[in-house]
Amino acid sequence: MTARKSSLLIAIGSGINLSLYGIGVWNGSTTLTNGGLFGSAGHELIDWYIWFATIGLLAGIFLRAAISMLTGSNGRFHAQTTFWAVAAAAASLLSGFWTSSVPAICITAFCTGWAFACLSVFWVVQLHSASSRTRITLPLILLCSAIINAWYAIAPQNQLHAYLGCSLLASAACSILLLAGSRKDDAPSQHRITNVREKYVPAFSRFAEVVFCVIALQIIAPAMNYMGLMNTIDPGTQLAVVCAAQATAAIVVFLALKLINAPLRSVQFFKYVTPVLIIALFPVPFAGHAYSLIMLFAGSCLHFVVVNALFWVDSITIARKGNLVFEFFYATGLFVLMVVCVILEQVMPMILQASNSTELLLVFGVFFCIYILSMAFMFARRRKRESAHIESPAQSSDDEPSSLAKPLSGKSASGQAIDSQTVSHIVQDRHQLSGREAEILEMLLRGKNVPAIAEELVISQNTVRSHVKRIYRATDVHTRQELISYCESIDLT
Repeated sequence: MTARKSSLLIAIGSGINLSLYGIGVWNGSTTLTNGGLFGSAGHELIDWYIWFATIGLLAGIFLRAAISMLTGSNGRFHAQTTFWAVAAAAASLLSGFWTSSVPAICITAFCTGWAFACLSVFWVVQLHSASSRTRITLPLILLCSAIINAWYAIAPQNQLHAYLGCSLLASAACSILLLAGSRKDDAPSQHRITNVREKYVPAFSRFAEVVFCVIALQIIAPAMNYMGLMNTIDPGTQLAVVCAAQATAAIVVFLALKLINAPLRSVQFFKYVTPVLIIALFPVPFAGHAYSLIMLFAGSCLHFVVVNALFWVDSITIARKGNLVFEFFYATGLFVLMVVCVILEQVMPMILQASNSTELLLVFGVFFCIYILSMAFMFARRRKRESAHIESPAQSSDDEPSSLAKPLSGKSASGQAIDSQTVSHIVQDRHQLSGREAEILEMLLRGKNVPAIAEELVISQNTVRSHVKRIYRATDVHTRQELISYCESIDLT
């Protein structure tokens, strides 16, 4: 299967699956809480459905993490863990008998949450395997999901359960087509998860910074959504707002991936966007319905940008740098994030149901304090990390003789023969380096120093140093030896 066709299947399958979150899994959706999914006769079953969908969601993510840990590979036993839940949920939803009893709705909800979780992990793993096309594929995923949500918004609300079942089947069908079209040599290599302390503990420590920023933004997003608005609009209107938010999120993600040249984009996004969002919350107690609707739109857009885009990109970046089993790494982080989101869905409505404007302003002030403290925490972590990489002047000099610069070895982590040109192209695709930066990276990997590179390219040494610094930032390294070690760890299988 060509790269273009696989990217299109990933966009369609992942987009369809992402749209399910708003009508079949998410606790805050008015489609669930206002009975849009169940009809007027199903209000007493709403809590049962929400809790068992949540349990299924967390159980599915946990199982995928466990399987990838035990097998040491990505995507193993996808069909065995996913398709039974898809078939069971779709059959129950399409039959029309799923609200006939509490056991029936609990089983349906559990299977729906389970299938959504397994499909979500599967599609992010596929995105990881096609990471060179992330800048295009991610916005396409959000646009596809926006189109499906637009369909949900104009469809009869009493038929949403049927659309939910059809969407599960469609996303699963896309995964079958993708797997059937993949060549056997495209399958990920299998290896044991070893060196947990040396490889996974530092990676999870780095990932904790990403999870922290995403969680902090997820505290703000529900605040925008729960401002007395979520339960006062009809499900169709909410789906329309979500549709518009996803379409806007696609544009924001495309620009963020293009303009933010940093190893952890969610952290940079958190730094600059959070103060603006907190300031935007302060007028809410005194504003009218229209402003609250804007906050709902902004909160939904924020959720899709952070959780369904930047969180994916950063997890792919960290896993690739450490040569980790991606599914285990990502599913573990996703499980922690979803547990926090479930807690927030229960706590945030109670916090924000303040009796007067003064109490709401106090809540927003607490948000601002959390932001200040989190920035101080991340600054301290970065200073500590940078201090650990301080080298002696002889080691850290960019002007060291070419004879002292260790060139790239001839073998990759998988044992394949590699050269500096091959590796530089791979790193360029993964980290969106410019053509000039890729050229300088190739020369660094051949053992050339700054003066030699400047002389060969006929540019100043300061220009070379600027390019080298950008390469370091993009690959999240601090020394030339770290850069070479990272390039040698690339798995070409």
